Amino acid sequence: MRERVIIPFVLTALAAGCGSREIRPVEVYPEDMCTHCRMAISDQRFGGELITAGGEVYKFDDIGCLESFRKERPDVAPAAVYVKDYESKSWLGIARATIVRTGVATPMGSGMVAFPDSSKARAFAAGHPVLAGGTETGGCGCCGREG
Repeated sequence: MRERVIIPFVLTALAAGCGSREIRPVEVYPEDMCTHCRMAISDQRFGGELITAGGEVYKFDDIGCLESFRKERPDVAPAAVYVKDYESKSWLGIARATIVRTGVATPMGSGMVAFPDSSKARAFAAGHPVLAGGTETGGCGCCGREG
């Protein structure tokens, strides 16, 4: 009798797992490279991901790389797009994020950072203005050269 109860329970559990699933961001590992610029993803505060309906994941080291990729590759249809919260380094769905251009030196010099709260994003941008050359130090952000 016990076997008859277990089998239907297992089948029900398996069937429930086959339904549509929410697309979630994928973990970034030290060996991961940016899909756009091919540099190592070294600082989690500036990253992004684009995930297709087929489960293909494109990872980015800079929100600017994510933006450039989307413009250059309109054939890649995103099912979900995520960016990292600058402060907590947690993933934010792009629709929930407020992205601001700042003077912060990001991996590829875009200066773009994301926050879950628009007032916090505006205050941060006001405190980190964009200077000539794109960053607070005046360099490009990707190699340390002067603008």
